[in-house]
Amino acid sequence: MGKRLTYFDIARGAGMVLVLIGHLQGEILNFSPYILYLCIWIFSFHMPLFFIISGMLIRYKNDLRRDFRELAKKRFKGIMVPYYLFSLIYIGIVLYGMFVDKVVPPSTLYINLWYVAGLYGMNVLWFLPALFLGELLFLWIRKRFSDRTSLMIIAVLTVTAYFLNLSLQNAAFDTALYERLHELCITLLRPVFACSFIAIGYYSFGLTERLRSSGFSVKEVLLAFAFFVINILCIYISMKVLHYNNVGEFRSLVHNNVFVYYVAAVSGSFWLILLSKNLSGLKYGFPLLTFYGMNSLVFMAVHNNSRVLTFALRSAMYINQYLTRARGYICYGIIVFTMLLYTTLMIMLINRFVPFLAGKSNALYRI
Repeated sequence: MGKRLTYFDIARGAGMVLVLIGHLQGEILNFSPYILYLCIWIFSFHMPLFFIISGMLIRYKNDLRRDFRELAKKRFKGIMVPYYLFSLIYIGIVLYGMFVDKVVPPSTLYINLWYVAGLYGMNVLWFLPALFLGELLFLWIRKRFSDRTSLMIIAVLTVTAYFLNLSLQNAAFDTALYERLHELCITLLRPVFACSFIAIGYYSFGLTERLRSSGFSVKEVLLAFAFFVINILCIYISMKVLHYNNVGEFRSLVHNNVFVYYVAAVSGSFWLILLSKNLSGLKYGFPLLTFYGMNSLVFMAVHNNSRVLTFALRSAMYINQYLTRARGYICYGIIVFTMLLYTTLMIMLINRFVPFLAGKSNALYRI
């Protein structure tokens, strides 16, 4: 694997670790309330990061030279086949909760079946249809129009999607049927916003490649730090000046102030990408982050296990009895370590025994 792809993997791997940390906030805020601001920072850019990297990889791999049907088939196998297979596993967990634990009502099963069929996505799996459809939308537009025209079309689509989403947020969805309709609209709008970030990645790839391509660069680190500062300023403006609870959230398409949201998402993403580019040039590299990046799809699908999280919480509470001074930090560290250990083992097992779950035809599990 070349240097360029390595730093993409490091960035995706770091992004996946941030996703895991961000998804823990609901369960541990009672133990570590000061973690909230860390989670707000993570949510300001963590999902756009993956779309931006996707656009960069489209540019790097010269996907526009390939046949559109071939690209669609390849992406369906690599993205949507895992989506349906992991969805079946998720449905199996719901069925277990219905018939064995008897804690899940039938209505939950029906709603989740709708999520799978309608591509809204169960839990974290929403990301896969959004990525698949967003990539196809970008590739279809870019293969048929010039650079300038493509940018104009994507910009118009994004603005239109924003105002449609704004009208949906102001509407009342007070019945089950209207809620399902709302979810369908979000499913259709997500790929448009994903396409906008894919376009940002695609067109900015040339700019990042003009920078030093290997080794450690002080200028790139300073530029990464500048993007980091911009990202933090956006969070400050959104919360302290505009008085929102956060910058925004991609899954539910909550943008708050859309300009601040996009600036925060892009600056946060480029901060991590540029930093990863420099880290990839160091002697020993970051094999674990690279491993997570190469297996980001599996990581996304398996990291949010409630039973493992319950075990991690109980372990942290037990240990915190003896380490009371650093209770919050120790609690959070134990939980993150436990979830990462579980996720790593699951990735290795899936790649070793059932790689088809991740759209792979052979094992890829070495660190």
